[in-house]
Amino acid sequence: MAIPSSGNAPGFPERADAPRPRIASTLPGVMCAMSAALALTACGGAGPSASSNGSNGNVENSTSASVAASASQSADSSPAASDAAATPASGTPATPASDATGSTTPATPTAAGFQVGTTTADSALPPEPTLPAASQVCATLNANLTAQPNGLLPDSADAADTAPDTSRLQAALTSCTNAASTGIATNKAVHLVAGPGGANAFLSGPLNLPSGVTLWIDSGVTLYASRDPRQYDKTKGTASCGLITASDNGCNALITAAKTANSAVMGDGVIDGRGGSPLVSSIAGDPALLKRPDGSAMSWWDIGWQANVVQNASQNNPRLIQVNNGRNFTLYRITLQNAPKFHVVPSGIDGFVAWGVKIFTPTAAYEAMTNYLGAPYSTLNAKNTDGIDPASSGPITSNPGNPGKLSGDASNILVAYTSIRTGDDNMAIKGGTGAVNGRTYNVTVAHSHFYEGHGMSIGSESAGSDNGTANTDVTAVDGTYPSVSNVNVYDLVMDGADNGLRIKSDWSRSGLIANINYSNVCIRTADPTASLKPQALIFSPYYSATTNAGLYPNFRNINLDGIRIVNASGYTFQGFNTTSPILAGKGWSAGASGLPNPPVINPLQITLNNVVADVAPLSIVAADAQIAVGAGGTTLPLQGLGSSVTLTQSASGAANPPVDCSLAFVPFPGSLGALAARPVR
Repeated sequence: MAIPSSGNAPGFPERADAPRPRIASTLPGVMCAMSAALALTACGGAGPSASSNGSNGNVENSTSASVAASASQSADSSPAASDAAATPASGTPATPASDATGSTTPATPTAAGFQVGTTTADSALPPEPTLPAASQVCATLNANLTAQPNGLLPDSADAADTAPDTSRLQAALTSCTNAASTGIATNKAVHLVAGPGGANAFLSGPLNLPSGVTLWIDSGVTLYASRDPRQYDKTKGTASCGLITASDNGCNALITAAKTANSAVMGDGVIDGRGGSPLVSSIAGDPALLKRPDGSAMSWWDIGWQANVVQNASQNNPRLIQVNNGRNFTLYRITLQNAPKFHVVPSGIDGFVAWGVKIFTPTAAYEAMTNYLGAPYSTLNAKNTDGIDPASSGPITSNPGNPGKLSGDASNILVAYTSIRTGDDNMAIKGGTGAVNGRTYNVTVAHSHFYEGHGMSIGSESAGSDNGTANTDVTAVDGTYPSVSNVNVYDLVMDGADNGLRIKSDWSRSGLIANINYSNVCIRTADPTASLKPQALIFSPYYSATTNAGLYPNFRNINLDGIRIVNASGYTFQGFNTTSPILAGKGWSAGASGLPNPPVINPLQITLNNVVADVAPLSIVAADAQIAVGAGGTTLPLQGLGSSVTLTQSASGAANPPVDCSLAFVPFPGSLGALAARPVR
């Protein structure tokens, strides 16, 4: 790729107004006749009929009575069921929607819109990171283990020692600590390389990555995570990891960077969490080791399914990479796969970059294996394996990696040229579970490809406000400082996820989410099944049934500009209303807070401009929403959505084509592409 090179620190200034690839503002005649009336109806004839479900104004428009939209799209069907469904071959150009006469052939040629998924350089971004120079290498470690051809370690690798490389890896990282580093170009590096006789693998338990240190994993080399829960226990001698409990904080991560500055993980190698491998224990006859019905040990993913789906509890599984506070953490060109739980969580950090990263879970070797119910491992049953989840943290008393920043804010975050395929949110931007947490702001997601997963999400945690403290880096909206703000997502391809662009929260963990911009996005959702109802656009404050904590969702200044959905999908546009019948449903409770009087009504404020659905929606759910349609229009049928939905239309401008998705849908890059090119499920 001809991406700008060189550069050091990943921190960069606020991106709220940064230039980015843009599109002109109106639809071409081939999509819709340019009138206010046709711009609000589906192209190619009459749209779905509207029906009201009562006085709350929550309306679903559906082309099929049997297809209903769901406000929460967790894939919680039985893992034993096969949901495989064919999709168009990767790279197939999107079929244009018909015009008002029903013809799919334009009367006159139109110029192509922005071509999504092909950009290789962007002057609006900071420079691309670089691998360490030879002069930066502080320690070089040779691999002693050899992986099998399928990418798995043989059982013999941890037969005598469940984490044989932990001590030497940690010793090298600690000895190379470099607090004087001013950026990755001045870091010291620990280089993991292949060893004699074809050795290409390291096997480790938890590691602490210090300030000013780059962990550099060479091409062809894999750092494997121990499958021994006792390695990850928070307190040695007290079993807390690998258990199913009411909370999920019982494990240390494989790699932790806590209150550091300028730490990095780089290289063309792999970090593998071994999420589908049967667990082992360094404790003989370990009573805490969970078992399958046949008496063999469970895997991390078995525990995740049993906890989340069967017991409605929490899995204590380790994350791959956890960054706690500090500043300027970089991931560059590394492949992360098979995480037991989340892959990457940068929490309360100022300055985070993931550039050219590949996240792929489960890999082919695990998809050839089965879980404890006999179903093949897949993205449907590798639960909670989120890709990248930036999040604010609680308040902290000291933070040497970022002096003066003690609120727990997560800020100045960039994910670029990155590919993610996983068993939960491809990416979820989070803003804390309570007002005491910090805020999350200045987040850019650019030039990336998301595959199977739960989509490009914001939430569900979005309550952090540092107890209402003013913040010079965040702009107040009507006197309120947002919990999550200044998010720019552009030039994104979403192929095979069950949700596309999503904002989710509920009244137990929300606050104000504002100034969110999506532009130049191509979406091809997973195909619907009996248990899976994909939604290309889903903005809902009713994520999951909880008790009222008085933390009311408020989604404002949400802007979509140049979005194209190429297949049939559902759509949800909901604001929050404490009188909504949804809150009287199963699992919801007013709790000690009770229902407010007068009611709290926070309408969804969203603008759609040049938002094109090539296929009629399977469903549209809308309530308590203020929807503005820009001059570029939309092909979504948004009229007649009920009294609680207001619709405004800007004056039409010059015709403009939808974004060009003809080259957007490509296989997962690299050696994993053959698997990703198969039909999505």
